[in-house]
Amino acid sequence: FRLIRLSEPRVESLLHQRVCAAAVDLVFQVLAEASVPASEGGSRRKRFPAGFRMRYWIDMKRKRCSTPMIAPEGCFPPDRITGRKEEAVNAFLLPILYAEDYAAAGRKMLERFYPEALEKPTAVDGMKLAERMKLNVRLVRFEKSRDIQGRIYFDKAQVNIRDESGRVRKLCIPPLTILINQDACPTAEVVNSTLVHECCHVFLHGMFFFLQMLSGKPCTSYTSRKRNRAKGCAGNGPIEWMELQAEKLPAYVLMEEENTRREMERLFALRGGARSPENVSWVMCRLAKTFRVSKAMAKIRMIELGVPEAEGIYVFLGRERIPDYGCASGWKKGVTYTVSLAEAGALLRESRAFRDALQSGRYVYAEGHFCLDLPQYVRRDGRGRPFLTGYARHAVEECCIAFSVRGRVGKAAYEDARAARKSPVKDLYQSRHSFMAEPETKAREKENALFTQDAQIWTKLKSDMPDEIGPAIQMILDEKGISQMELAMRLGCSRAVLFKWCAGRMSLRHVTAICIALDVRADIGMELVRLAGHCFRANREENILLGMMFDTKDLTIARANEIMRQNALPPLTEGRDEEIAC
Repeated sequence: FRLIRLSEPRVESLLHQRVCAAAVDLVFQVLAEASVPASEGGSRRKRFPAGFRMRYWIDMKRKRCSTPMIAPEGCFPPDRITGRKEEAVNAFLLPILYAEDYAAAGRKMLERFYPEALEKPTAVDGMKLAERMKLNVRLVRFEKSRDIQGRIYFDKAQVNIRDESGRVRKLCIPPLTILINQDACPTAEVVNSTLVHECCHVFLHGMFFFLQMLSGKPCTSYTSRKRNRAKGCAGNGPIEWMELQAEKLPAYVLMEEENTRREMERLFALRGGARSPENVSWVMCRLAKTFRVSKAMAKIRMIELGVPEAEGIYVFLGRERIPDYGCASGWKKGVTYTVSLAEAGALLRESRAFRDALQSGRYVYAEGHFCLDLPQYVRRDGRGRPFLTGYARHAVEECCIAFSVRGRVGKAAYEDARAARKSPVKDLYQSRHSFMAEPETKAREKENALFTQDAQIWTKLKSDMPDEIGPAIQMILDEKGISQMELAMRLGCSRAVLFKWCAGRMSLRHVTAICIALDVRADIGMELVRLAGHCFRANREENILLGMMFDTKDLTIARANEIMRQNALPPLTEGRDEEIAC
C-alpha cells in the first residue's frame, strides 16, 4: 500500500456551537496505490481514490483539543456538519447576514438560550443570557477610553482598569469574559444592550476566533463595542464586519419580531388605532418599558416592523430634541422631514432639486425642517426665531421638504430631497391597485368600482394623447395636476433641462425616468416610448429599463439610478445640463 497524493484539506463546521464543545472537521481526498491479487495469479498494482474526514472537538474555555476521530467520509454518521450546510460564510469564516436574515438569527439564538422570550413579550436579561452561554461578566472602569462600552475576550489577558479610588491596576481576565465599562454605560438599558451585543459576538463569531487562535496567529483576541461607530462598510476587515453584525442583531434578540409586532398592534388598538404623533410616542414608551430597552431601540424596531410614522418622534439634532411631528395622511417608508444643517449642507452639494428649492426663497429652516414660509405653517417668537405651528407639526408632508433615507435611525444617509407642495395633490390616476377586501363586502365593491373608474380614466387619456412626446407629457402633467417644476424636482434636474428634453429627441433612459416620476400606467409609458421614436431591444440595459417601466411600485428616480449604477450602466438622469446630449 502506497500513498500517491493527499489533497489540501477543507474546513467544515457550524457557526453556532457551544464554546465548550465545538466540532471542526478537516476533509481531504486521498489517492493510494495497492497490490491486489490478479485473476490469472500473482498480483497487480491498482489505485484507489477515497475521501477522509478528521473531526476535532475544541474546548476554548479549557484550551483543549481532543484527539481527532478519523474515518472515510462514508463512514461518518450524518449530522448537521456532514449534511447540508445551514449558513453561508465569507472569506473570514464569518456568517453572511442580509437584512432579512437577522430576524431568523435572533430567533435561533433565543431558541437555544432564552426560549421564554419566544412565548410572550419578555424583557431579555443580558446577565442571565451571558450566564446561560457560559460567559463571565465583570463591571469595570477602563483606564483611558471612555468610548468603549463593552469588550469580549476570547483568550486570557491582562487589562488595566481603575479601582474605586481611581488607581490603575492590572486585572487578569480568563477566556470568554465580558467587561462592561461603567463610565460609558450610564443606564441599565445601555448595560443590558451591551451585554446582549457581546453575547451576539459569541453566537455569531465564536468560530472565527476559535480557528484564528488555533492557527497561532490570532487576528485579535477580543472585540469591543464603541459608542461612536463607523458608518461605512466598504473595505471592512473581519473585526469591522463583526461589529456591524453584532450591532444590529441585539435588537432582534431584545425585541423578538413576532412578539413585538403583536404587542405593538395591541397597544395601538388601545389608543383607537390612529398613528398620530402622540399615539406613536406613547406606544414607543410602552414598548421600551415592556422589553427594557432604550426608547431609541424601540423606535427603530417600530420603523422596521411597519410603522414609518415612528420616524417623526423622539428625534434629536445634536443634543436637542425637537417636537414630535406627523403626517395628515400616511407616512411613506424611507422618508424623513428632519435634517441637521450640517447634513443639509452636504446634500446641497449633491442634490440639484434641493438646491433649486432653497434658492427659490420659499423655505425657512425651523425646528430641523425646511418649511414653506407661510403664516399657517411658520410663526416667529419675540426674538424673530421661526417655529412650526401646531398644524404644520401634524401635516409636515404638506409644507416641509422630504428626504429619502437609508440605513438605521441615527446612522441614516440622506440620498435625495423632494420639495413640498403648498397643498397636497390627490392623483386620480392610479397605476396599481391593492385588492385586500374580503369577498361579498362593501369594501370589495368599492375596490372593484375604483379599478373600473381608473381603467376608464387611463383609456380616455390614452385616446386623447397628442402625437408628439412634448405635448403628450404636458397633457399628463395637466391631468395629474403636476407642474413642470415639480416634475423636474422629482427627476433631479432643472426645469430648463426638462424643457430641452421635451423639445428635442428624448433618450429612452429619459422617457423611462419621466414614466417613473409621473407613476404612469405601463401601456401609457409604452405609448410615450413610441412617441419618442424608440422601442425596446433585447439587450441588458434595455431589459432593465423595460422592467422599470412595468414595475414602478415603490420605485423612485434615486432608486432607479442606484440600480443602473449597480449594473455598471449610466443613470437615468444626473440633473446636469450636459446630459441633454445623451
